[in-house]
Amino acid sequence: MDLTFQLIEQITKSFSDDQRIGCGAYGEVYKGVHNGEEIAIKKLYNMQGIDDKEFTNEFRNLMKVKHPNIVRLIGYCYEIRHRHVEMNGELVFAKIIERLLCFEYMEGGSLAKHISDESCGLDWPTRYKIIKGICEGLNHLHNGRSDYIYHLDLKPDNILLDKNMMPRIADFGMSRLLASSKTHITQTLKGTLGYMPPESIDKRRITKKYDVFSVGVIILQIMAGAQGYNNCCEMSSPQQFIELVHENWKKRLQRMPMQENTYSIDILAVQRCIELAVRCVEADPVKRPSIMDVVDELNKLDADMKNISLPCQETSDSKDLELDPAL
Repeated sequence: MDLTFQLIEQITKSFSDDQRIGCGAYGEVYKGVHNGEEIAIKKLYNMQGIDDKEFTNEFRNLMKVKHPNIVRLIGYCYEIRHRHVEMNGELVFAKIIERLLCFEYMEGGSLAKHISDESCGLDWPTRYKIIKGICEGLNHLHNGRSDYIYHLDLKPDNILLDKNMMPRIADFGMSRLLASSKTHITQTLKGTLGYMPPESIDKRRITKKYDVFSVGVIILQIMAGAQGYNNCCEMSSPQQFIELVHENWKKRLQRMPMQENTYSIDILAVQRCIELAVRCVEADPVKRPSIMDVVDELNKLDADMKNISLPCQETSDSKDLELDPAL
């Protein structure tokens, strides 16, 4: 929808602090209600250095993608207004460009609010659902079209969660639409330190493995807390870190009441996911899996977990048959 600036002012109560739900490097996000639906409205700053690039990138790329794990674009506003201001003692009319994007509202907020270590916070099934959803959304960006969308700024702040804790990838202001999967060199590369791969920081290289590195850092944080990646780097070997995280999750899962096969399923998933995350943050991009490989491995994990649960289900079914007097 093409929404007017006047309408957006009304539904955000003139962009009041009460309606503000977040802010970032390029703008602030407000909550509003339009046609009975709650929406999130991102208003780009009017300041030196911010031009149409971030707005156009996000609008263009969100218009191209539709996926359950990518935030849904509802509308936009692009208006040029003139407002009188005083300059050198005289009143002049200054041009003001209003750029806004409207999205579905995510009740769960950003993933950053839910990051915690193994001993507290979200349970394992919820964390696994978030991990897989992020990977499937990114896989769609990389491989769901004939051209390739590189996000280039994946981080917990840019992963939004709905009321069922299903993740949506958001904030495409940094993203690039490229016609091939080859390596590209850029003169200026903006991103978030801690989520940018070494080859991009050192050599300004952009490949499909850029986003894979970011996903690896996010998975480590989901599984081991905000310092997950840093702790992994500080260990004497990746295997030592894998074993530590695996052991921590075993202790937590053992404290929770659950069926034996449920414990076996969860601990298998923990082991595979932490191993996969460590591979994603390899310093050498050649050694990282592609996001398609990551999704394939998660699908195989789903199949293995289902096989673990089947024997228990079959036993239950057999018992029911024996007790059925009609037979």
